[in-house]
Amino acid sequence: MTLSKSEIKHLVKTFYPYLKNKEVETFIKMTTYGIYKNKEIILKNGRTDKTVFLILKGSSRAYSIDKNGYECIYHIRSKGYIFGDPRVFTDQVQILKTEAIGETHVLKFDIEKLESLGYENPEIMKMFVNILKEIIQAFSHRIHTFVSMNSEERYLDLVDINPLYLESTFDKHIASFLGIRALTLHRIKKRLKIIK
Repeated sequence: MTLSKSEIKHLVKTFYPYLKNKEVETFIKMTTYGIYKNKEIILKNGRTDKTVFLILKGSSRAYSIDKNGYECIYHIRSKGYIFGDPRVFTDQVQILKTEAIGETHVLKFDIEKLESLGYENPEIMKMFVNILKEIIQAFSHRIHTFVSMNSEERYLDLVDINPLYLESTFDKHIASFLGIRALTLHRIKKRLKIIK
C-alpha cells in the first residue's frame, strides 16, 4: 500500500527529529518515492551515479556475485537507514546490487545534491554529516565483528544490535551477511535454543 505524503513526512521526521518541517520538505522534494516487491532490485550494480535511498518501510540487502556464482551479502539495512553502494562517494563503478527484502518503501536521492544543499542549510548539513557518521560506525562495527568474533558471537551481536533484521530477513541472507553457511546458522540457532 502506498504511503501518503503526510506518512512519508512523519517517517522522515521520526528518523531525523532535529530537522524542522522546512528541511523535511526540502529533503522530500529532492527524492523519488518507490515501492519494491520482495527480491526486486532497487539499485543495480555497474552504476557511477550518486543515488542512494532512505528505507521508509521494510528491509534491503546489498550483495555481489563472486566468480563461483555465490552471493556475498555486504550489508542488510532496515527502516530508517540510508542504503546503497559505498562507492557512491567515489568515482568508482558500483559493484553492489541492492534488493528489497519483502515489500520495501524507499526515497531515492542523489547524495551529492544533499551535500550541496547542506552548504546552504546547516540543518541539512547536520543530516548529511550524521549519515556519514552512521556509515562509518556501521563499517567499523562490521570490521570489528569479523576480526574479533566467531560465528556464534557475530550472530548474537546481530540479535543484540538489530533484532529487526532477524524479523524481516531470510536465514540464508543472515548467514551470508555473517560470513557463514545457512547450515552453520541453523546449528547456532539450535544450540542457543537448547541453552535457553
